[in-house]
Formats: sequence, structure tokens, C-alpha cells
Amino acid sequence: MIPSSPLVSSRSLPLAAGVLAACTVWLLLQSFVWLERDRSRQAERAVLQAEAATVRARLESELNATLSLSLGLSAFVLSKPDFSQADLAQVAASLMRLQPAIRSVAMAPDNVIRFVYPQAGNQKALGLRYLDTPAQRDAVLRLMREQRPVTAGPIELAQGGVGIINRIPVTFTRPDGLPHYWGLVSVVINPLPVFEHAGIRADARSGVRYALRGKDGLGPLGEVFLGDAALFGDAEAVLMDVVIPGGRWQLAARAAAPPAGQGVWIQGLLAALAAVAGALTAYTVSAHQRIRSMALHDHLTGLANRHQFNLRGQDMFVQAQRSQRPLSLLNIDIDDFKSINDTYGHAAGDAVLIQVANRLRACCRESDLLARVGGDEFVVLLPDTPPGPSLDALLKRLRAAIEVVLPGADVPLGLRISIGVATRSESTPTLEALLRQADEAMYRAKGLLNSLAYRQARD
Repeated sequence: MIPSSPLVSSRSLPLAAGVLAACTVWLLLQSFVWLERDRSRQAERAVLQAEAATVRARLESELNATLSLSLGLSAFVLSKPDFSQADLAQVAASLMRLQPAIRSVAMAPDNVIRFVYPQAGNQKALGLRYLDTPAQRDAVLRLMREQRPVTAGPIELAQGGVGIINRIPVTFTRPDGLPHYWGLVSVVINPLPVFEHAGIRADARSGVRYALRGKDGLGPLGEVFLGDAALFGDAEAVLMDVVIPGGRWQLAARAAAPPAGQGVWIQGLLAALAAVAGALTAYTVSAHQRIRSMALHDHLTGLANRHQFNLRGQDMFVQAQRSQRPLSLLNIDIDDFKSINDTYGHAAGDAVLIQVANRLRACCRESDLLARVGGDEFVVLLPDTPPGPSLDALLKRLRAAIEVVLPGADVPLGLRISIGVATRSESTPTLEALLRQADEAMYRAKGLLNSLAYRQARD
């Protein structure tokens, strides 16, 4: 049976289309956001790598420059083994003027600190035996074993504070050509100016967070001595090795996280755009459905119109013809409908058509095609319905008197209808032929009804 209203067909389709369009637009916009975010992340990472490389270069430059100055102390000892405290003070003062980060200089013949400059504030270091001090023993043994400069720390100093220590072995060559380990020269560097000059600041004003590990030059195996240790496990962090005398540190750098909620407004905008797209799509589909429904349905009764009847009826006729299944057609006309319009007005006539359409709809099946094809003319195409008891029962229900309520009328008005019946056969090879046959049968039925009414009136 044809739907009762043009709006009933596929009511959920606009909503489904709107949701699909909203999801599609959201995914499309989100993909652009993801691509832009990935591009931005790559660009930020490139900038981060460049900044971290600059910090690394500065660290290496500062530490290696200090080492170069420290090597001069080794040459000083080799050239004047019997130096005095005054000699050391003169040389050390010159070094500290050249490198303000140098905190103190110490000489340790036989690995025992005997000379220190400046003495003020460093008296506690005098007499320190490196091999008897657990915190410094390993680094000194490594220096003696490898016979090359070693950087230790940052460590807690005996004289107080934290320092990075460059230790340089001093080795004489005996007359027999064999080496003789004299002891070591150590230069204590204040790490804070070095870190500041390299660009590592505790307040992260550059927008980059840094961390360093590799105490005593052990690289990734060494302890974290600056910054947040969690940076070394952060996938967004950049890791770089910092080569220092006798080993290496590892530098971790990570751009500061964007403020919380920065992406919320973007997601809100995407959701709003997707919702607008979904609403427009739903409205467009709904409007298209209404237009299509208006083109295929009678605007007054909601039944199929002549255009839809021709489209669907042709398919039903061809299918019945191909499968040799029965197909019947009813042509229905309201008797004396013109007198209703003339007597009660067109509004009453419209009310009659709507009520008759509802009565016909109630008598038909879902598989039947019911249409209004003229002013007061209806047709019903009945698939799988041959002449017989089933069709006769339907005709009896349809021919029963119909009571309609007219606007402003006190009592219902009784109507009768004329029905012409035609069944597909060899004499009706097309739907048009079947329609003509049903139309002729309807006019015969109407003429017979008029004749009976005339006889009853005459009698």
C-alpha cells in the first residue's frame, strides 16, 4: 500500500545522512588538523634539535676551553717541579682571569693535595687523599690507568659547594725512558656559569626544558645531575651526546608543553562545522524527499499520483506478465461528487476525497498500489489477486455505503462509489489496455447504478 503521507517515506534518512555527513566532515577536518599538527611537530622538533645542538656545542666549547687552560698547569709542573705556593698562585690567577668559571686549582703529587689556589675557603681540601676518598677514588684510578685527562662530577666538594673537576695526569720521563707518574693537577669549575652560558636555565625562559646525565663522563650510564630525569624517557625529547674530556654526557631537550586546553577550541570549532554540515545535509535530504514526494504523491490525500502509478504500475504489470501471475485493477469513481462541490463547496469536496481515500486505504493491502488519478477517480492495482472470493469480498467492502462528515453539516452524508474491475489477460497486453478495460467497466457499473436509481425513483 502507498504511504499515507509524503513525509512518512524514509523518515530516518535525513537524520542518517546528516550524521554521516557530520562524521565525514569531522574526519576530513580532523585529518587536516592531524596533518598540520604533524607538520608543526616536525618543524618544532627541527627547531628543538637546532637549539639542543647549539647548547651542546656551547657546553663542549666551554669545557674543552677550560681543559686547554688546565693543560698549561701540567706543562708548568713539568717545567718547574720544585714550584712554590707563590709560583702556583701566579699561574692560577692568570688562568682564572682568562676563565672566570674556574673556582680553584689544586696540585696533588702522589694523589694528595699539597697546593691549592686560592687558599681562602679551600683549606679543607689541603691534605685530601684522593685514593682514600670514595667519591673521587674511581675517577682518579681511571686517570692513572688511562693516562689522559678525565672530567669528574658534578660532585660535592670537600671545601663545600658543587663543582666539575678536570683532572690532568702529570707524568715525567725518566732518564731510562720509562714514565714516572708524579701525580695530578685538578681544576675545579663552577658548573652554573657554564650551564647558563650554554643556554641551560632553571626557569626555561627559552621554552625548552633541559636535563643532563652522565656523571663522571659515563654517558647514558651515569647519574642525572641536572634537570628532570623523566625527560630521558620522554618520546618527544631530543637526546644528544656531549663530548667532554675523558668521557661524555647526554643532553635531553624537550619543548615546553602547550598550555592546557589550547586544542579544545579547535576541536570545538571542528565539531561546530561538522554539526552545521550535518544539519545542512539533513535539511537538503529532507527537502529533496519532500520535493520527490510531492512529485509522486497526491498533495490532498497523500496517495500515489498518476505519475507514480504509471512508474510502479508498469513494473508490477511487467512482473506479473513475466511470472504469469494474476493482476487485477479497480477503477473507482465517487457517485454524484459534482453535486457535493456545487452544494457544499470545494472545502467539503476536499474533505470527502480525504475520507474516501482513508476508507480505500483501510481496505487495501500493503502490496496493493492505490492512487488518485483524477478529481474523484481512484485506481487500485492488486497483485496476485484473481477473480474469485477474495476479490468479491474486497468489492463488497468497497461498495458498502460510506458515511462522510462534511464541514458544518449536522449529520453524516452517505456516499456510494462505482467500481470497474479488470484482470490481466491476453486481451490486455499492456497496462494501458488494462486501464481502458477497467475504465469501461466502471462506466458500465455507473450506468447500471443510474438506471436502477431511475427505476426506484419512478416506482
